[in-house]
Amino acid sequence: MKIDIEQYHRDGYVILDVLSANEVAAYRAAADEFMTRPNYRGRQKFFYIPFLLPEFDLPGLHSSIHHQVLLDAVEQILGPKLVFDNASILCADPGTVYTQGWHRDVLQVPQDQIDEGMFSPDWPHNNVQLNLALYEDHCFWAVKGSHNRKNTPAEWAAFGGTKHMSPPEAQMPAGAAIVLKPGQAALYNNNLIHRGYADPVAIPRRTVHIGYHSALHPPTFHFYGYNLDKLTPAFVSSLSPTVREMVELHIARRHEFPDVTIFRRAFVSGRRVPMTIPVCSEPSGPLAMGEDPID
Repeated sequence: MKIDIEQYHRDGYVILDVLSANEVAAYRAAADEFMTRPNYRGRQKFFYIPFLLPEFDLPGLHSSIHHQVLLDAVEQILGPKLVFDNASILCADPGTVYTQGWHRDVLQVPQDQIDEGMFSPDWPHNNVQLNLALYEDHCFWAVKGSHNRKNTPAEWAAFGGTKHMSPPEAQMPAGAAIVLKPGQAALYNNNLIHRGYADPVAIPRRTVHIGYHSALHPPTFHFYGYNLDKLTPAFVSSLSPTVREMVELHIARRHEFPDVTIFRRAFVSGRRVPMTIPVCSEPSGPLAMGEDPID
């Protein structure tokens, strides 16, 4: 399926139809079953579930990372030899309140090292992030076109003086919900000013969240999501051949670019680190796995 590349680069996102009705039903059943497990059932929280880690393993969702419609679309933006950066599902049951601050996905970078030059059409951004809705999704909000420019004075006022995340109650000029129907995906540049927001969730949220980069170029600092120690040989060998090949490529790239985790490690520990890798701007932010996603 050919995507509107001009729209993607102009607006910072594009929406496409991805899943058949049968695929929606199958993926939805896997996600719904997960949310009935004791640690998740009945809790009014948003959950960020990395479904390719053993403790959260959802085999019913594995094939989403190599869905041909998604791969073809992302290749039109980044080029061939795609590597998944992260693979998760964002879940919340009706009644959950989630009011996240506005941000660009640079939360793990110290503010004095955030180069606003990366918010430019001239900046090489080897990353595409996507949200793939299994139920109708009203939770992803963004400022169209903001990936290609610096903040306006009104946006700086909404951010309240920070380069990271605005107060949750901030009113962001031109911020609007990107509504997805079941089976649709939003492919977006995560330099967009965006947030996750629902007050409250009206429809169950079950949205697959995946990031990719092309192996033709170095990855961005978003390529940190999975703990490699948990991707054991025994677990990897248990995966289907196509998923196993993609996970092995992820592992190989992480070893090739070990410094991609430097900002993430420092962010969690509170240390400041120098910029040592190409910054081309997952979820970003201090996530407790299984809880409270950063869209």
